[in-house]
Amino acid sequence: MIKTILISLAVLLGSIAGVTAAELEDAVTAASNGQAAVALRRLQPLAAKGDARAQFDLGFMQAFGVGVARNQAEALVWYRKAADQGLAIAQHYLGIAYFNGEGAGRDHGEAARWFNRAAAQGFAQSQYMLGLMMLDGQVMTRDVIQGYAWLVMAGRNGVRSAGREIQRVKLSEAQRRQAEETIVAWRAKPESADAGIANPRAEQLLGLDRHFGDVVDPTSWPASSIGVVTVAQYSTGGSCTGTLVAPRVVLTAAHCVFNGLAQVSPGNVHFLAGMNKGTPAASSVADKLIVAPDFIPTQHDQWSTDRSPADWALIILKDALPSKPVAVKSVSRDELAAATKAGTISEIGYGQERRYSPTGQRNCSAGMTRDARLLTVHCLANFGYSGSPILAEINGVPAVVGIFSAFHEETRLMFAAPASQFEAAVRREIAAQSASAR
Repeated sequence: MIKTILISLAVLLGSIAGVTAAELEDAVTAASNGQAAVALRRLQPLAAKGDARAQFDLGFMQAFGVGVARNQAEALVWYRKAADQGLAIAQHYLGIAYFNGEGAGRDHGEAARWFNRAAAQGFAQSQYMLGLMMLDGQVMTRDVIQGYAWLVMAGRNGVRSAGREIQRVKLSEAQRRQAEETIVAWRAKPESADAGIANPRAEQLLGLDRHFGDVVDPTSWPASSIGVVTVAQYSTGGSCTGTLVAPRVVLTAAHCVFNGLAQVSPGNVHFLAGMNKGTPAASSVADKLIVAPDFIPTQHDQWSTDRSPADWALIILKDALPSKPVAVKSVSRDELAAATKAGTISEIGYGQERRYSPTGQRNCSAGMTRDARLLTVHCLANFGYSGSPILAEINGVPAVVGIFSAFHEETRLMFAAPASQFEAAVRREIAAQSASAR
């Protein structure tokens, strides 16, 4: 009888776990398809019952303003609930929040504590962050051997940034052998016996997909003036995003009109405005390219953020396009903070995951570096979004306040050239075209 009861209980628990997993997958699918309200309805009762994955997903939606007003402090509450149960991705996001000062004061010591817990479970991004912090030695005792070992493990687990950092570490042969011994001896230490908590399935989690956003109607403005920048000379067939800022002027990232170290020919650059499932509303080939005078081209794997402030270019089209242009407006640090608080910062672009239709995200947050030469943004990031506009509502009307340049996957920060870098050039070109048309 007891054996029968135990078997029945095991079957019942298995079926409950299956239902929960299905509900989580439905919630993630709904959120990814822009059905945030549906996702919230599924997640909230599961999170309230203590499911760590649902708690993390709910925190992610709070942090990024998906279906709710952005509330990073509330996000931390849910992240912590999930992290305390041993969910590695929640521990990593909690570490990132403390590292960046999001929802709580910046506290690198607390960040290191959470990175350490997630790294011990094998979470690659936390291994990377912990390795950097150990090599830096400002928050914890500097340990080049262990720091190097964490970076190597992160790289082997798919963190692309790790390779660049590894090359910068100077070790003796004896230290390198010791690091390799550390790597060979390392074993993951899950914090929970439940594999669903320690190693959750991607289908049940938001945040593993770095290009989370909503499908945008390409016939609505300003999306109708945002489009795909293609370069025939690209060997990879990649593309970028551009914004029509005048009938014959498209704003994009400078690196989008370079093939490695060489600037491409204007005749090989096309702009496809309002792309809708592969069909543009209007298009034109470039007649001329104007690149930021201080832009320094480099190979993709050698990029550094000091290049991002000058990462802008103007594509002068042969033909004027009928779409309504989007204004360019430089903003102050206070204006940027106010727009973030009001939830009016957004981004629209053509990412690799949805190359032929526009993706958008509202409720993005943006800050400015101390020297005001760079914007730091939390929004859409993936291959294809380079050159996409960071928009803010100025007197209720969207304007381009920056353009996406680069993304640091491990801290989830993206970097954008601020409008102050290119606003004057845009105005000069518009004035020159107006004068020649007279």
